[in-house]
Amino acid sequence: MSNYTNMLDMIFTSHILQKKRDNILKINNTTDKQFSNILNKNIEKLQKTPNEKNTALNQLSPSYTLNTTVNKKDRFEEALNFVLKHEGKNLVHRDGASGESSMYGILQSTANENGYKGNIKDITAEDVKAIYRKIWEKSGASSLPPALSVVHFDTYVNNPAMAKKLLNRSKGDINIYLKMREQQYVNLAEKRPEVFKRYLKGWKTRVDNLRTMIAGIEDKKTTKQT
Repeated sequence: MSNYTNMLDMIFTSHILQKKRDNILKINNTTDKQFSNILNKNIEKLQKTPNEKNTALNQLSPSYTLNTTVNKKDRFEEALNFVLKHEGKNLVHRDGASGESSMYGILQSTANENGYKGNIKDITAEDVKAIYRKIWEKSGASSLPPALSVVHFDTYVNNPAMAKKLLNRSKGDINIYLKMREQQYVNLAEKRPEVFKRYLKGWKTRVDNLRTMIAGIEDKKTTKQT
């Protein structure tokens, strides 16, 4: 009788263990399927035709390649800090040739184009960051290498048309880009001295500060590689 009872216990225990094993396999299969689906979706994204920003990046000078290890959010913050440092926080009643009011380097019309509905003098730091984030995306700076992204974004803030022209003409060579930008300012000051001559010194200083900044970025990059 004892042997028969033991046999029943063994059969019952075996049945329970098999059921638990089946449940575990079901969970694993589900997890595997979920992982497979996620993996396939990401592979499909990578296989899609490159967008215009990536195509433009491929046409840049071979000496500049995208560093995918750099956090894009940090790159935007770094570029934004540079812009705000030079633009300042004061309200400018007649900014350059436009004659518009500006604050934090943002013209009233630029603020309106990017969704801001109020008067530029009342703009908040949060509004400023949101507007510059949109300008960052419009400029294509997020798809450029770290140093070039800062230079191009700062140029785009100053003059979008000039930034696009300089990026194409320089073919991504950052030194040529900055040299051409500086020459553009000299040309403006010579053509319309009554409007732009007073800005020339500040513009040149800004370009020099960009050169110093990108040298620091390149040094950091070299240090990480070594």
